[in-house]
Amino acid sequence: MTMEKINVLFIVDKLTLGGSKIHGVTQLFARVIPRFNRDRYRVSVVSLRPPDQGVPYLEENNIRVLNLSRGKFNPLTLADLMQLVKKEDAHILHLHGYGATTFGRLCSKLTGIPCIVHEHMYDKTIPLYQRAADKLLSGATTHSIAVSESVKDFLVRYRGVPTDKVDVIYYGISIQAFNSENGHNGSHQKLSCKAQLNIPEDHLMVSIVGRLHPIKGHTFFLQAAQRVLKDFKKVTFVVVGDGELLPALQEEAKQLGIERNVVFTGYFEDLAAILAETDIKVISSLSEGIPFTLYEAMAAKCAIVSADVGGIGEVVKNGEAGFLVPPQNPGALAEKILVLLKDSELREKMATEAFRVSQKYEINNTVNQIEDVYEQLTNGK
Repeated sequence: MTMEKINVLFIVDKLTLGGSKIHGVTQLFARVIPRFNRDRYRVSVVSLRPPDQGVPYLEENNIRVLNLSRGKFNPLTLADLMQLVKKEDAHILHLHGYGATTFGRLCSKLTGIPCIVHEHMYDKTIPLYQRAADKLLSGATTHSIAVSESVKDFLVRYRGVPTDKVDVIYYGISIQAFNSENGHNGSHQKLSCKAQLNIPEDHLMVSIVGRLHPIKGHTFFLQAAQRVLKDFKKVTFVVVGDGELLPALQEEAKQLGIERNVVFTGYFEDLAAILAETDIKVISSLSEGIPFTLYEAMAAKCAIVSADVGGIGEVVKNGEAGFLVPPQNPGALAEKILVLLKDSELREKMATEAFRVSQKYEINNTVNQIEDVYEQLTNGK
């Protein structure tokens, strides 16, 4: 007996490109949707905004994208969404972002179609209007997915979702895509990438990856770099990504007197090439769920120095795959970066442990767990 195909709509506020490759949520879509069992699931993406940068990327990956084009705060969006849901004969609404979770849950309540709130961030500073909307719509949440245990705690404590309605499903990546056979010893790759970025061959690389936005804490990364360079000269700090803060961060590097040892790559397509040569991967964020770049760096055998925020400590145990430090603390960042720069044996040991841990976060595991949630919500329809 052939089971009925389940129609799933991934609903999101917007689809954008990020600093290094593609923005986190868009990146999730690009990775998981093509891997769903196509004999069982028909998955489309619905954006609440007009077509933007991420749409061509998804379409190139054979992902169907639909745009409502009114914007996440336009009340007519609800009518448009309900019409689309009916037209698509949707069985599940999979919601990402504030606008999508608001209109999506309203649509779910009015149509009886189950919905999933997928939370990617831990951010206690959510505005009052969002808290009010969450309180009103908490009963319309059929199920939730959190990207870490800390994000699950955030959903339960701050967004009013019952704990028994939340599954923790970690992001996953293609380990093979970030683990070259030669790792850090791949001389051809090393030469080409360092030459492209004009980095001296005898320098170690300390990299930060992500959109240039205040939440990512790049200013603390640069302040830490200044401290490190007072004690260790043969190192280049690589800022991978683009965004609103690029001019300000470039100026800050000049003011700190470190511009000769800092490279701003802008939008950089081949992240794997940079990570393959990175010795230390830094995360200086003020808030996170768990960033994709953490898993990618670990799969590329990078030692980690990270602010202890969100769910990062669930993946990186302090002193094993890397070091965790208090957020917004450039002194602590610099101290641990220096430890690893000066101790190649420890750096290699942590890089090896990072790679071992990364094996648990293979993308197919993520896909299988999401499919399990779909089956629960449709009762094996």
